[in-house]
Amino acid sequence: IAFESNRAGNLEIWTCDSEGQSCTQLTWIGSTFTGVPTWSPDGRQVAFYSRVEGKSQVFAIGADGGAPRRLTLDNSNNFYPRWSHDGQWIYFASNRTGVYQVWKTPPAGGTAVQVTRKGGFAASDSPDGKWLYYTKSESSDAGLWRMPVAGGEETQVIETVSLHNYALVNDGVYFIANSAQGLAIKFLSSATQTTRVVAQVRKGYVGLSVSPDGKWILYTELNPTGSDLFLVENFQITNQ
Repeated sequence: IAFESNRAGNLEIWTCDSEGQSCTQLTWIGSTFTGVPTWSPDGRQVAFYSRVEGKSQVFAIGADGGAPRRLTLDNSNNFYPRWSHDGQWIYFASNRTGVYQVWKTPPAGGTAVQVTRKGGFAASDSPDGKWLYYTKSESSDAGLWRMPVAGGEETQVIETVSLHNYALVNDGVYFIANSAQGLAIKFLSSATQTTRVVAQVRKGYVGLSVSPDGKWILYTELNPTGSDLFLVENFQITNQ
């Protein structure tokens, strides 16, 4: 599992095993904003974004660590990198044209290519590589849309998705959205176009994925922050 954590001070990318053990710090950038890691299809690299020089940029790093490669070099904000299923591209959001659109860049570096024209943010291609799904804007409750990877008209798939939380599988889409009992993980079936509630979520945060075998859903929750109260016994004030 790749995740972001500030346990060492600044937000950095970490990895752990599937049980949440053996946590290892992967990046040492020292930025106050580093996150949204995504694995390459072969499991050898992790793409992420980090705010450097005042702007968010897309990076990639080997799964064993080392020096990260900066993939976006322009003076704009670049967010939410996602590897294509064939490993040939990394999709990301950029406001280099004035509004956020989905772009893609080769993992080894090179010229980025604009993909969407009517707005786009968090993008991911379908497992069969035929469709590109994306939230429409940077809004935390934006709708989910799709278009052919080769280009074409876009259509809306889901009205709202909370915090860009969606994960594509062969037979549908898992996503987080409001339900009658509050936030919930839902599943939209591609075959029947029906939606069912999978589990309730107490308070959602950015992070939803499905294991490669399709048996587990990984998601994050935002826990309330607070302070611990301590009692000091035999406390004395000494005048000096």
